[in-house]
Amino acid sequence: MTAPAPVEPPIPFVTVTNWVRAANLCGIDIGRIFEEEGVDTSNLHPETAVIQRETMQRVMQRCVDETRAMGRGQHFPLVLGETFAFEYMSDIETFITTSPTLREAARSLEWIPPLLNPYMQISLAEHGSEARMSVAFNHPVASPDTTWHFTEGVFASLLKFTRMLLGGQQLFGRITLQHAPHQDRAACEAFFHVPISYSEPVSAMWFDRALLDLPLRGGFPQLHEQAAQRVVQQVAQRAEQQQQDVGALDQAGNLVHQIERALAQKPRLLGLGLEALAEELHLHARTLQRRLRDIGDSHSGIQARVRYGLARQWLQDPALPIEDISDRLGFSDRRSFTQAFTRWSGVTPSQYRRSPGP
Repeated sequence: MTAPAPVEPPIPFVTVTNWVRAANLCGIDIGRIFEEEGVDTSNLHPETAVIQRETMQRVMQRCVDETRAMGRGQHFPLVLGETFAFEYMSDIETFITTSPTLREAARSLEWIPPLLNPYMQISLAEHGSEARMSVAFNHPVASPDTTWHFTEGVFASLLKFTRMLLGGQQLFGRITLQHAPHQDRAACEAFFHVPISYSEPVSAMWFDRALLDLPLRGGFPQLHEQAAQRVVQQVAQRAEQQQQDVGALDQAGNLVHQIERALAQKPRLLGLGLEALAEELHLHARTLQRRLRDIGDSHSGIQARVRYGLARQWLQDPALPIEDISDRLGFSDRRSFTQAFTRWSGVTPSQYRRSPGP
């Protein structure tokens, strides 16, 4: 038996209301996307909600694709970034808005990732007469092709808040992006109003270095220092909590492995719901749901992963009718199976079966 894969710490989903707001502006149904991607919609309070990195990535791609399909000329990452607000991180907003200079406000760039996304890194660097704010994602599988939407969303937020600090003045003079141009390139150029170059060594927003020390009108030393002390404390508490979660994550990894094994060995459970699965694992349904919620996973998310794996395996047998596969996987009919499999793989079950080397 293979050992269970390590479970990554989930990402705090403090921005969930921002995602809902951006989706509404783009005319897409974020609730449906959450449910189809296995997000536990019964516990989405920003102060307690968490989400797995891979799940957030899938949700982002779905939002990008469905916004494009609306044909309004909107680009979801830009809408997400522009509507971002520190609604549940008021101390950081206070720190930024009471900063005496941009250089001082940039201290927050070190604090924001641990509270929003520990895989994200935002940094300030100075190069000759220029300075830059760059974004990178530190994860073994991260690449410009998989993180470009988040980079553009962060840049949209940086543009919003620097304009606020400068009284509407444009800070950035040019933008470099590591990813290649995409079909929403024109929307990005119209949004940022500065030259954008792609396939560059670093994703960064560049500006005149002298602006770092330009006095800001909103400087308020007392409030500023108090907010800084509170944020530093919050970051330390988050780090301590992450250390405490290490043992819990190992246990959670075993739980996820047990669930996946139970569903794969007894596919009938796929169509019987959470209660039947919990009974199989000798757990109370609420206990199972809570444990999965604590690691940013869900019954529906694991169910979808197991269904997809079994579907690919069974579709390799040409003697097995697709209707039988659909029934084995617990779908109500073949149409429901086809819709789900197409969402997972990009092709229908019939197309997947005909493709070479499925």
